[in-house]
Amino acid sequence: MTANFGHKQNETPFMKKLIILFFVTVATIAAFAQTEEKPEIVTDRPDQTEAPVLVPKGGLQVETGFIFERDREKDLEQKNFTYNTTLVKYGVNDYFELRLISEFLGSEAKVAEDPVSKVNGFSPLALGVKIKLNDEKGFWPQAAFIGHINLRSGSEEFAPNYTAADFRFTFAHTLSDKFALSYNLGAEWDGETPEAAFLYTLSLGYVITPKLGVFIEGYSFFPEEGAADNRVDAGITYKFSPVIQWDISGGVGLSRKSPDSFLSTGISFRLFK
Repeated sequence: MTANFGHKQNETPFMKKLIILFFVTVATIAAFAQTEEKPEIVTDRPDQTEAPVLVPKGGLQVETGFIFERDREKDLEQKNFTYNTTLVKYGVNDYFELRLISEFLGSEAKVAEDPVSKVNGFSPLALGVKIKLNDEKGFWPQAAFIGHINLRSGSEEFAPNYTAADFRFTFAHTLSDKFALSYNLGAEWDGETPEAAFLYTLSLGYVITPKLGVFIEGYSFFPEEGAADNRVDAGITYKFSPVIQWDISGGVGLSRKSPDSFLSTGISFRLFK
C-alpha cells in the first residue's frame, strides 16, 4: 500500500520512546517476578512456529516486540516495520486459551534514494483461541489448534476489505534433554482476496543452558494464486526468570517474493501464574 510522503513523521523521538518504554517494561516486570518456582514460560515468538503449550490456568501472558524487513529490487527499496507486535494470552483452563493480537505497522519505499511513499498505522485486531489436542506420548507429538478472526479494524492504510481468518495445527516432539522439534501446518486469508495462503513451519530448538536457548527454522507461505514466500531464520532466547524471556532473531528470504532480510527482538512475560 502507498500513501503521500507528505505524511512523514519524525521517527527519532518515537524510537527513543520505544527504547525507554522497553527498559521501563523490563524493570516493571522484574518487580512482579517472585522467587518461588513457577512453570517455565513458553512463547509463540520469536520464530514463526507457534508452540502447542498453553498458558497456565489463570495466567496472563504478554509477548511483544519489534520487526524490521528490508527488500530491494533494482532501484526500488522497500522497508517494513512492526514497531510493536503484541500477543496477549489468557489461560482459561488446561485445554483452552484466549488470544488477542494488535500491531502498529509502518512501511516506506524509495526509488534511487528518493522517497515515494510512507504509511504508519494499526493492523486489524485479531481475536483467537488455542485448544489443546493431546500431550506428547511416545511417537505422538504434543499438539494444539490455533485459530484467529481478523476483524475489519485498524488504520485505513492497513484495514482489510473483508473479515479474515487464519488457523494452524501446532506440533512438538522432545528429541532429547537438549533438542526439540516443532512444526505447524495451516492456512490464512488476508481479507483482500478469497484465496487462501497455505503455510508450514519447521523449527529445531537447542537448550544451551537452563536460561539460554537457540533455534533454526524454515517456513513457507503458498498462496493459491501466485509465487511461494520461502524463508529461513535463526535466533536466541534468554530467560531472566522463569516468567520473563528476551529474544532476538533474524533471517533471509529464499524466493523472489520474500524480503531480502529481516530482524526481530522482543520481550515476553507472564503474570499471576
